[in-house]
Amino acid sequence: MPIEDEAGLLRPVAFVVKSGDVDEAQLQDWVLARLEAYKHPRRVVFVESMPQTHLGKVDRGRLRSLL
Repeated sequence: MPIEDEAGLLRPVAFVVKSGDVDEAQLQDWVLARLEAYKHPRRVVFVESMPQTHLGKVDRGRLRSLL
């Protein structure tokens, strides 16, 4: 999900349900090894579970409110 930075540019943010012992730096390194540098998440937010709408889809509004 993109968020706007100080310069007004959209930057990717990852919301991750944590399973195991992993931290933000490890996830960013993993993504950088597999994708182009501009696609890696600038921030990783760990959540207990993905919030869902009444239709069963991921509730992006509630995720955005966690930032």
